[in-house]
Amino acid sequence: MSGPGLFSPLRLGAHTARNRIGFAAISTRFAREGLVTDRLIAHLVRRAEGGAGIVVTEAMVAAPSAAEPVRAYAFDPRNDAMFRRMADAVQGAGALLVGQLWHGGSARLTGRAPRAVGVSPVPDGMSWTVPHVLSGAEIEALVEDYAASAARLARAGFAGVEISAAHGFLPLQFLSPASNRRADEWGGDVAGRTRFVRALVRAVRARAGAGLLVGLKLPAEDGVPGGIDAAEAERITGAIVADAPPDYLCYSQGNHGWSLFRHAPDMHSPPAPYLHLTRRMRAAAGGVAVAAIGRLGNPEDAARALAEGAADLVMLGRPLLADARWPELARAGRAADIRPCIACNYCWGEINRGAPVGCSVNARLGREDELAGPPSPPPARAGAAPARHIVVVGAGPAGLAAAAGAARRGARVTLFAPGATLGGAARLHARLPGCGDIARALDWQERQVVAAGVTIRRNQRASAAAVLALRPDAVVLATGATPAAIEGLESDVAVPDLRALAARLLDRPERIDGTAVIFDHDHTPMTYDAALLLARMAARVVILTPRESVARDMSILVAQAVQHRLAAAGIAIEPCALPRAFFGGRLSFAHALTGRVGEIADVALLVAATPRIANDALAAPFCAAGIPVSLVGDAWAPRSMLWAVREGHEAAEALVPATGG
Repeated sequence: MSGPGLFSPLRLGAHTARNRIGFAAISTRFAREGLVTDRLIAHLVRRAEGGAGIVVTEAMVAAPSAAEPVRAYAFDPRNDAMFRRMADAVQGAGALLVGQLWHGGSARLTGRAPRAVGVSPVPDGMSWTVPHVLSGAEIEALVEDYAASAARLARAGFAGVEISAAHGFLPLQFLSPASNRRADEWGGDVAGRTRFVRALVRAVRARAGAGLLVGLKLPAEDGVPGGIDAAEAERITGAIVADAPPDYLCYSQGNHGWSLFRHAPDMHSPPAPYLHLTRRMRAAAGGVAVAAIGRLGNPEDAARALAEGAADLVMLGRPLLADARWPELARAGRAADIRPCIACNYCWGEINRGAPVGCSVNARLGREDELAGPPSPPPARAGAAPARHIVVVGAGPAGLAAAAGAARRGARVTLFAPGATLGGAARLHARLPGCGDIARALDWQERQVVAAGVTIRRNQRASAAAVLALRPDAVVLATGATPAAIEGLESDVAVPDLRALAARLLDRPERIDGTAVIFDHDHTPMTYDAALLLARMAARVVILTPRESVARDMSILVAQAVQHRLAAAGIAIEPCALPRAFFGGRLSFAHALTGRVGEIADVALLVAATPRIANDALAAPFCAAGIPVSLVGDAWAPRSMLWAVREGHEAAEALVPATGG
């Protein structure tokens, strides 16, 4: 391995990045009505302070015809002062600031867009929006819109812009033969289909000046039949760099449709799954720098991408949400201290549900104090009250976050863990197929708890008496939740809980002859990961769900990946189904809407994934004793790891104020 290292400088146009690590564009919903906010600026500055050499903004709207109020408007003069502040702050922290220019065209996740514009009358793969087809004059006006937005960012002091031509957005709609059906000069062969992107690069350089670096984001495979495969991507790359070469190219996969999930490979994907494509595109790029992206959260994987010649730089999105100090810690040889991204894609899910971006492992994401250390307790004084004693019951992600947070803030903390290992039910999830990244996050949390000096009582299921005997000043209950029974089912055998069954099968694998049926009334990732485990052991697996499809509580991107895995494993789905009777290996069920009765014969196993009920009974005796109690995670109400970690941190901050313990 002889390529450049992660921390060698990189010349891009007229600029030099201090290292070869970029923060990739990822939406935040921190903008308001198209306007840049202090929160958005602070978010980008934290990534620069953490050591990234390049910071790419989230997608910013390049033209009025693409206006979405949750994105900053690059075309809007009302943002000029804030753009200058952004450039000064990010570049003052040592990173090159690159503004991503975006136009969605006909792409929309849900609901048809009534005023969408596009290349051809081809329905969007997600929303089925058929756009207004742009005329030649309208296309030329759009090119001018992009150039004007780039010039605006250049005047504000940005180092560069990145044109987003990936993920099914408007420029990709021009590039792909699946979406571009035009017979004029903007369509047809590769020269025609690349004309729009080439025009954008030339116009941006002409309007914004040679000093502005220009990046271009493309797919190497968009996953659409008749679309862009690797060979077509090579032809597209060659046509662009021969006529209007950008300063760097970044290849991110997937399109707006059933391949959407490919642009953010999740924990089930192997590390660095797209390097073979990046290496191939680099060979076609004619010397233009190429960025690798996708599951490069381990510094070793990122460094290997450069050393083996697959790329010239790496772009990290989700890993730098999980820990903005990733570059700084990697440079210092402290990879074990990096808070690991688990590729759960709940960051994407928060955006998808209309909330600001969040992270399952980084509770401070989006906060001004994201990189701040714990407050220093006041110096010890004679006669001063002792540090507050906080007892945390439960050692899952919520309990670990609360214990470490309170101890770092100066409290004396005792943690009750019912088992020998820490992590709670998440430890079981981490053992399921493709879920090992969860274990990395739990191991990191455990190291934080130990380093903070928490007293850990392992193998102790806390009782009210045991906790009260410690005379705590406050109690945090992170006691999880218990699955409910299936309602309305008559059966001649006990129906096991899916999680309990999975734990048993992981320890003692067995062959299940016949059909295994999962009643999915839970719709969480753990249910579907356990289904994959069951599919390895059963002749056939069927999921019954009362809803019209599985994974309904998940974002579209996460649900797509789940549905892809279930289908690949041969798992059948029976929607709108309510189990009614299970006798002698025959399961009857009713359609939730019509009452139509169906039956599955040869059922060797019926297992339940049901709603969970919070384990909050311990709260009453502590409240009766006048001890403040905080319920966090599933003990408050069953939800995701994101909420568990966030509430654990919030409980610590509320119980141990910044003034000390």
